[in-house]
Amino acid sequence: MARPSSLSVSVSSVAPTNIANENLISPSKMKQRTRRAKGMSSPSSSASSTMPIIRPSPRDSRDDGPGSPRTPRSSRSTRSRRQSASSKRSLDDPAAALSTRSRTETPGTPRSNASTLIPTRSSPRTSSSSRRSSKENLQLDNVHDDGRRGDVAVTLQRDVDTAKRPGEITAPRTDPPTEDESQESPRTRLQRKLLSSLREPDQSLSDLLAVITDEKTSHLRRVNACGAIKTLTLHARNQIPLARTRGVVPSLTTVLCAVNATEEERTRCVNALMHLCVPEENWKLVYLFPQAPEALARNMADSAYPQIRYAACLATSFLAKKNRRDVVKNRLIMYAMARVLEVNKSGALDRMSEQDRKVYVGARLCVLKMLLHLSKNKDVSSQLARTASVVSALVLIAGKMETPANIICIAILTNLTRLPENAYHLTYKCPDLVNTMVEHIESDENECAKCALYS
Repeated sequence: MARPSSLSVSVSSVAPTNIANENLISPSKMKQRTRRAKGMSSPSSSASSTMPIIRPSPRDSRDDGPGSPRTPRSSRSTRSRRQSASSKRSLDDPAAALSTRSRTETPGTPRSNASTLIPTRSSPRTSSSSRRSSKENLQLDNVHDDGRRGDVAVTLQRDVDTAKRPGEITAPRTDPPTEDESQESPRTRLQRKLLSSLREPDQSLSDLLAVITDEKTSHLRRVNACGAIKTLTLHARNQIPLARTRGVVPSLTTVLCAVNATEEERTRCVNALMHLCVPEENWKLVYLFPQAPEALARNMADSAYPQIRYAACLATSFLAKKNRRDVVKNRLIMYAMARVLEVNKSGALDRMSEQDRKVYVGARLCVLKMLLHLSKNKDVSSQLARTASVVSALVLIAGKMETPANIICIAILTNLTRLPENAYHLTYKCPDLVNTMVEHIESDENECAKCALYS
């Protein structure tokens, strides 16, 4: 009976501080100690009544999970398990790691329990206070970051405001164009870009251009000035630089569009303009000048001067190679072409001299070749087929010209019929077209018959 008494003394002599440390033991360990104490004592009521009941503290979810094993463990396995758990908590909470490093040993317990090192955890107040302090530090860091971001934003806004001050050098314009600029056509924008890139003429050339454009200049001086410009354009090395010199092409077109200009002035100016249209580098450039299409159309339609008409037709044929869409959409040029094709509408060629007749026939052949080039392109074929003046002129002169010109005329109409979009329009909107093609199928000219059959 001495054994139970000694057990009761040893258990009752546990200090309160040790009880506080044992409250951190898991329930599974507490049950093991309870079973061990019951096995060592007798089943008498006195022994069991002297044993104090130690209730465990509320279970922490971080100690053991709901699926932790309930089987007894050795002291070594328990120590390694708790050391690994303490190392994990030290990574999560540095404040708790400091308290975890201090380990206590419970006095007066059996050897198996006394040898077990129980890592003491920080109290809930300590852990909560450490979390609170870390959270406050994080909020302070965010406040400092926000402050730095605010300072950067203020600095950027100050830089923008400084750049907007008048008299300061600002960045290139990136804002959208104004309403007037957005309403400009592509041709107008190209014209503005062209005029800003022209080079200034030298003093002698500037004097010549001033004489041509001055209304108070005498007729003789203007004719001589136009002749000088024509002589300069005859040389191939001057054609590209003169086309890019400010005032040269506008001066020529001004004379060609003037109503009171004489034949000599117009002849020399249109020949000078034709010379500038010969280089391929000038085909796109010359057509962009504001009065260039109008000047060419006016002189093509003029039947009084055959040389002027021929030079204007030849210059237009050069420019049409790189300005197909603009040429087909220009009504003045299309009407002028129809006038050139209908030169012998009422037998006018029979009443002309042999020299003038050759010039007019040459101008008509030049226009036919230009239309043949335009009809081969799909992007302008639809617009050309709906130009009534040109199509009606082609149908009218078909079969009434020399063989080379007649073949080209039928080939143009055949090219227009190749596009499916033009089939209905040419069949029902051009009443004489079908009859003209049927007549040329039985023609003695093999090329004309072949083209008519294809159409």
